[in-house]
Amino acid sequence: MSQQTRAALLDFQHVNVMRGGKLVLHDITLSVQAGEHVAIIGANGSGKSTLIQTITRECYPLLRQESSLKIFGREVWNVFELRRWLGVVSNDLMSACTRDITGLEAVLSGFFSSIGIQTYHHVTSEMRQKAQQALELLEVPHLESRFVDELSSGEARRILIARAMVHAPAALLLDEPTNSLDLRATLELRGMFRKLAQSGTGLLIVTHHLPDIIPEIERVILIKDGRIYADGPKDQLLNTAHLSELFGLNVGVSRRDGYYHLW
Repeated sequence: MSQQTRAALLDFQHVNVMRGGKLVLHDITLSVQAGEHVAIIGANGSGKSTLIQTITRECYPLLRQESSLKIFGREVWNVFELRRWLGVVSNDLMSACTRDITGLEAVLSGFFSSIGIQTYHHVTSEMRQKAQQALELLEVPHLESRFVDELSSGEARRILIARAMVHAPAALLLDEPTNSLDLRATLELRGMFRKLAQSGTGLLIVTHHLPDIIPEIERVILIKDGRIYADGPKDQLLNTAHLSELFGLNVGVSRRDGYYHLW
C-alpha cells in the first residue's frame, strides 16, 4: 500500500476561506480517513459548496501560520493527478455534461478531466477497457452508445459516477447526489452507493437529504454558518435537537431499515 493511500483523505487544520470579500469557512478542523464513509450535512448557504470547492482545489484557504490543508498527505497537488485518488461527482459537472457525447465518451473523458473526448486526446485500449469496467460496475454498459443529453437524470448520474471511477480512486466525493432524481432513480442510486461502499471505495457524501446517508455511513459532520457544528457517530447526532438547531426550525426525525428521515 502506498504512503498516500495510508494517509488521511482530508486533514484540515484551522482552515479559513474567503469568497467575494466575505469569510465563508471559519476555522475548519477535520480529518477523514481514506476508506471512511462520511456524510457532510448542512442547509443551503451553510458553506457546503465552498467546502467542496476547497477539497477539489477550486478555492484556497487564507495563508495563516496555524493553518494547513492536506489531501492524502500532500498540501500541493496537480488537480489532474488528484482525480486519480479522489473521484468527484458534482452538480456543476452534471449541468456541463449535456452536449452530444455518448455515455462511453463521457466515461473516457474522466482520464483527461474534460467533458467528452477531443481530437487531441489519445484514448488507449487500456482506457477503453477500464471505461467498460466502470460502466459494468455502475450497471449501465447498455448506455455506452446513447447520447448523454438523451439520458434520464438517474442514468446520467450513473455515467458521471462511472467517469469518476475509471481510475479506481480510493474515495468518491458526491455532491448532493440524488438532487433532481425521481423516487426510483433515487433508490437505485442509493443502492449503488452501498455497493461501492461495500467494495472498499470510501464515500464522502455532501447533502441535506438525510436518506442519502446509507447504512454504511457511520459518521456525520454537521456544518452551519461556515463552521463545524458537530462531528461524530450518526446515531448520536441525527436527532431532533441537533437537526432542529442545524436547520433553524423544529423538525422530526425517524429511522427505518438503517435510513434516517426528516420532516
